[in-house]
Amino acid sequence: MRLSSLKPHPCHSVELEQYPTEGNLAAAWLTKIHLGDSFEGKHVLDLGAGNGVLGIGAAFLGAKQVTMIECDQSAIDVIEENIVEVEGNPFLRSMKHFVNGHPIEVDSPVDIAVMNPPWGVQTKHADRAFFETLFSMNIPIIHFIHSIDAEHLSALAKSNGYALHSIYQTDFRLPAAYAHHKQQQGSTRIRCYRLELLN
Repeated sequence: MRLSSLKPHPCHSVELEQYPTEGNLAAAWLTKIHLGDSFEGKHVLDLGAGNGVLGIGAAFLGAKQVTMIECDQSAIDVIEENIVEVEGNPFLRSMKHFVNGHPIEVDSPVDIAVMNPPWGVQTKHADRAFFETLFSMNIPIIHFIHSIDAEHLSALAKSNGYALHSIYQTDFRLPAAYAHHKQQQGSTRIRCYRLELLN
């Protein structure tokens, strides 16, 4: 309920494939992550944070520090409003940064990254910069959502020294946020994945 009550993502850019991660989905997915990897005491990076729902959810589950990266200033403004809802929020930080495949400077090592990257529907390979950014930072555990039809993920993980596992699958609701949408509400099947850096 707390995640669903956050101010929603403004969703202005179809090019950035801005689709909101709903509170119910975020809560279910983050709970599964927490049961396996535990956010307790960890530094969590939320890449392409949108309205901050994943990062704030990690904070509710005990993350010690959360860094939320977003390139859209209107979304950052929403994150800043939503952060106020979290008790003891100084450990929550938002950063405006365009994801370009290069490491992002943060003030302490990241333990877990979470993201709902663009899936490449509008721009082919749009997800690559997100993966390349996290791989370049040697983040040990990465959790992400992707289309169930994505076929490149196993090879991408293996070539970068990560093991890939599917931990959950469900429907991702797609509200009619843009002019090209012909119906009020659609959905697509997704998988929630876990990447673990191999030593």
